Amino acid sequence: MAWINVGNIKGETGASGRSVNVYKDTSHGQIIFVGEDTQAIIYFSEIKGAKGDTGATGPAGPVNMTSTLDASDTTNAVTNSAIATEIESIQTAIGNITSAQQSNLTLLGS
Repeated sequence: MAWINVGNIKGETGASGRSVNVYKDTSHGQIIFVGEDTQAIIYFSEIKGAKGDTGATGPAGPVNMTSTLDASDTTNAVTNSAIATEIESIQTAIGNITSAQQSNLTLLGS
């Protein structure tokens, strides 16, 4: 048995479909589908799941990451050290940028 390529097979073109309008009614909590001779309503409560658990509360303000690293963690000590070094480098770079900006402002007479 051999395969024969018959090209693209295309059927007849059908009639155009009907239009459907979709409305979101937030005051009544529903979505309305309206066609020529039909209407359907879906209420938000039908598609909304139960409320999930409350997430953990984040920190109240900025955290000094260098001081919060666990120095007693000997398993991840190398990782902690590398992270602390990078954070200190960023803090130093920000300080240098700020100093350079201050020098430029001084030169401009501000």
